[in-house]
Amino acid sequence: MRYLFFMAWYRQWFKNHEGIKAFAQQCMNWLLHSTLKLAAKLKRQNKQLAEKIKELTTELNERLLHPTINADEFPAYQGKIRSYNIILFICIIGEAFFNFFAAKALFNFNGWLAIAAQSIFAILITWVAIALFENLFFQLLHERPYKGEHKEPRNWGKLIALFIMAIGYEAFTYYICKVRGIQIEGGEGNGIIATAMMIAGMLIPIIAGYYAYEKRRYISPYKNTRRIDRLNRLIANKTNKIKTNEQRMETHFKKECEDNWAYHQEFKTYKENYNRKQGIAEENLAGHFCQTQDSFIREAIERYKKEAIQQEAITPQLIITPAQKNGHDESIKELFAH
Repeated sequence: MRYLFFMAWYRQWFKNHEGIKAFAQQCMNWLLHSTLKLAAKLKRQNKQLAEKIKELTTELNERLLHPTINADEFPAYQGKIRSYNIILFICIIGEAFFNFFAAKALFNFNGWLAIAAQSIFAILITWVAIALFENLFFQLLHERPYKGEHKEPRNWGKLIALFIMAIGYEAFTYYICKVRGIQIEGGEGNGIIATAMMIAGMLIPIIAGYYAYEKRRYISPYKNTRRIDRLNRLIANKTNKIKTNEQRMETHFKKECEDNWAYHQEFKTYKENYNRKQGIAEENLAGHFCQTQDSFIREAIERYKKEAIQQEAITPQLIITPAQKNGHDESIKELFAH
């Protein structure tokens, strides 16, 4: 059945007295069509990856100029920053909660409008308070940032202004908590609820501001270190993708060579039998690329080089160990390394 299929489908090559050579040309065309189509797609993808690697490398080089946290210190500072984030989160929620209820002293009407006004007031006053005390601690303590090369001189005018605003905030917090305490408990507003709101409302922003300041000293090097690590991983992943695509092209090329050579050999067997039955002289394959498998592969490589649509190098320099080269034909590997 296989022989009949070849006779029906490739009849013109059976009729040709040099049909084996002609069919070898056809197999070569099939091989190149398949490999060039895949190579064009993957090389286009590799070019895009290489351009992205170039962008990431530029960003990486720029970030390496700025302070980073050493590898042996990174876990400790990461844990410290995470602790600061947890403390700040608790402080923000707590302060916003107390500010929401204290705001009732200012918005003492009912309805959704009152709730909206209380919510906006609570969020705004919490944000302002933490930012105020963060900057106050920055000016007051005046410590050098982590790995900071320069420390700006203390701005006394700003420090005094921040200190006055902090006193004003504390006085305002005391006032609205007092008013709210009177509304809830009556009398002079000295009950447990009013006192708790006063203490929380006045103390929490100071605590949050201090830890926000501490976090501020380390956050830039911390974020820069994490970004550098992510950039290195992105570059490595994209570089590996390029090598994977090159390996895929190489494997595909070798498979197509083997498959088309096997297909040609099958045709050759049927053609030689056909020639003997028809009394046709044996075809001379000496010197033709289809004489041996090695010559067939060499011809495929040469034709690929001539017809490949992209010859420019698009991959970064990589170190390939001898162990990684085992089992790979260097002449084929070179086709897809650019």
